[in-house]
Amino acid sequence: MNVLIIGASSGVGKEVAHIFSQKGHNVICSSRDERELESLVSDLTIRYGNKAYAVPVDLTDLSLIKNYLIDIYGIFQSIDYVIVTAATMPGNEMEYYDEEGLIRTTMTNYTGIAYILNEISRRMVVDSCSGIIICLSSVAGERGRQSNFIYGASKSALNTYLQGLRGKLYKYDIQVTTVLPGYIDTLMSYGKVAGSLAVSPQYASKKIYSLTEKRKDVVYIPHFWWLIMRIVKSIPEVIFKRLNL
Repeated sequence: MNVLIIGASSGVGKEVAHIFSQKGHNVICSSRDERELESLVSDLTIRYGNKAYAVPVDLTDLSLIKNYLIDIYGIFQSIDYVIVTAATMPGNEMEYYDEEGLIRTTMTNYTGIAYILNEISRRMVVDSCSGIIICLSSVAGERGRQSNFIYGASKSALNTYLQGLRGKLYKYDIQVTTVLPGYIDTLMSYGKVAGSLAVSPQYASKKIYSLTEKRKDVVYIPHFWWLIMRIVKSIPEVIFKRLNL
């Protein structure tokens, strides 16, 4: 299978690239960090002997994304699986009214991803009426918390987009899966949560790979976050707005 991994240079995306390559798939690895991508694909090729390509992408620049789409389809005539792990989280020092931070977060976590998936899903329909799209979002998108609502809003938009895309592609037998992790032990979450509450990127990547063999719509990682968020969403707004979360 031909697999596109967006966000492949670090964290969960890097582990996803390894597991798909190890299982015999050809991969295109994408992120902003071209140097890390080149190192990764070199490692994948040597370790597993399958085709691996580095194609950088900047999700904040739609004009560059147009060329990116041309580049990836110049390598693979068709794409069977798309795995999206790319994300950015504003630092604790960023105020919610920071214009650049707002635009960067929204573009990276939602707009750029949606732009790419719109075109790839269109091609999946035209080329084969089959395919799998797995997108890593966050439980932060389930409810707006005062501590990270800019990040949460971008993930909420992504969740809604994926839900609509899932319905749009259902009749074409194209599966769209939304993955909602709690905390993953990556650089993005460093210092924001106790390590005991976070799962490893290796754990998350294995769960993501298993979803290519299942038709799941929404998956929480780990599963207990489903119960946690059910409770969080049940709190009345008149109470929730007073909580320092």
